[in-house]
Amino acid sequence: MGYRQEQKFIISEADRTLLLIRLRASLQPDPYSVDKGLYRVRTLYFDDPFDSALFDSVSGAPEREKYRLRMYNSDQSFLRLEKKIKKYGGGQKPDALLSPAECRRLLCGDYDFLREKDEPFLQAAYAAARAGELIPRCVVDYTRAAFCHAAGNVRVTVDSDVRVSRDTDAFFKDPFTGIPALEDGACVLEVKYDGVLPDFIPMLLGIGNRPHTAMSKYAASGVYY
Repeated sequence: MGYRQEQKFIISEADRTLLLIRLRASLQPDPYSVDKGLYRVRTLYFDDPFDSALFDSVSGAPEREKYRLRMYNSDQSFLRLEKKIKKYGGGQKPDALLSPAECRRLLCGDYDFLREKDEPFLQAAYAAARAGELIPRCVVDYTRAAFCHAAGNVRVTVDSDVRVSRDTDAFFKDPFTGIPALEDGACVLEVKYDGVLPDFIPMLLGIGNRPHTAMSKYAASGVYY
């Protein structure tokens, strides 16, 4: 599995409003979109007893990784355990699907079922759990607008209303009750691509002179620990 290139930016709510108009006119909407091109993403983050993944995210360490459990639009029929790996601007995301019952076992600290799985990724997750690296820490929920472009396998996402809860059981609760994780309604713009980013994309997004950020939503949630 190769590394995809990633660029991330913090933008204002006003920037988001104008950007979505341009994106909807120029790129294809993501297939997950269900409501005006938007959908909800909910993520439960795991860490070790020393919060190593959190501190790596906060410091912007060039090489870092973290496990997370993800759900879209509160649909419990599609639950995915992922390991997000970042290495000097590139990223990988090995993953595997789990059942709701299996995910609840993870939240209770019961990882033995992972040992019985055939997938190498889940075997590695079991080893991480035995090493104390899969302790449920917090849940982050946000609204995402996502768009795609075939050349370069480009994916552009704009995340808003980012909220966090330390109640890990909130992963399965609706409505989600959390507190804002970013100041002043800030949003997160992210661009992922393979190889070379097509020239028109930075112009479309207006990111030519905008500074990148290494901030992750998990890092933003860390202030509430």
